[in-house]
Amino acid sequence: MTSAMDQKAARTAATKAFKTGGMPLRKGHHRLGDPKSDDIVWYVDLRAQGAGPSAPLRFEIGCWVAALGHPEPEGGPVDCPLLLDRSLAATTPTELADEVGELVDLVSRLDSVSALGAALTSGELGRPLVDQSLRTFLEE
Repeated sequence: MTSAMDQKAARTAATKAFKTGGMPLRKGHHRLGDPKSDDIVWYVDLRAQGAGPSAPLRFEIGCWVAALGHPEPEGGPVDCPLLLDRSLAATTPTELADEVGELVDLVSRLDSVSALGAALTSGELGRPLVDQSLRTFLEE
């Protein structure tokens, strides 16, 4: 991200875009899905990649899977059995809204354990960190 958009502006634009896409802030994290009724729930945070107001930003994305029986992740994406980072490429609020929209579209499509497994197999999610409990569950 260049100096065309500082972190505060980026966070404001991202929050608006996530809310528009159906992922409002809940407990400090953007969340898609309800842990009480959905098979999987997606969490997204916008994190700085270093210190200082000009540090590049990245999306931290986590997927919680109800069937594993883990408690709802209080820490957001980092507490999920699937965790991935995606660099933020946008340099304007409009580009950021588009980038958030693409991310929301992606996780919205992955609304079941079978869709998640297929996305992992195809490489659609890149190389996320997947904990052993989720790997074992997906292999069953």
